Amino acid sequence: MAKRSSSSMEVLLGLLTIAPMSGYDLGQTIRASVGHMWNESYGQIYPNLKKLAQDGCVVSKTERQKGKPDRRIYSITKKGRERLAKWLTVPPQPEVPRNELLLKLFFGAQTSAGTLIGYLERMVKSESAILEEFKRTEQEIIAQQQHYPDVPYWKMAARFGQLELEAHLRLAAETLSELNKIARKQRRDWESLQEKKHADE
Repeated sequence: MAKRSSSSMEVLLGLLTIAPMSGYDLGQTIRASVGHMWNESYGQIYPNLKKLAQDGCVVSKTERQKGKPDRRIYSITKKGRERLAKWLTVPPQPEVPRNELLLKLFFGAQTSAGTLIGYLERMVKSESAILEEFKRTEQEIIAQQQHYPDVPYWKMAARFGQLELEAHLRLAAETLSELNKIARKQRRDWESLQEKKHADE
């Protein structure tokens, strides 16, 4: 079995095939492109760029900016393209899914339905905003960059993210409907219990 790559450095190499970028540019590009499937913090980006430079996979130059700090711009080298191509031939390793919200739903009988409804409503708000961002990215950014040969592949990856989010939102709608039924029953049961206590008094 091939040794699993962390993929972090290959993500940076892949993005540098689009255009030379600074570490800051790479972080912004990750958020606007692959952020739904792979995230890197600046605390990871800069050390990885340093390692890639040491390995000869990227080169950098200083770009002077009037009235602003200098920027270090990184470009991919032939060795970096070879490393990226080699990584692309290795089958992706399956990821172990982790979803704390689903875990809390699984153990939901141990808390109130209202608590779980709150979690779902926050998720719906957050993921609805992300879905709108996906749509905006496809319509605006990809449409403006049709000259890139990568565009069909960007669309495929973005579509996966859209479908996944749409599935989450559909599941949330169904789950909220069921939780609201449970919440109404819990409320009726509590009210019946209060009436019985008052009657006993």
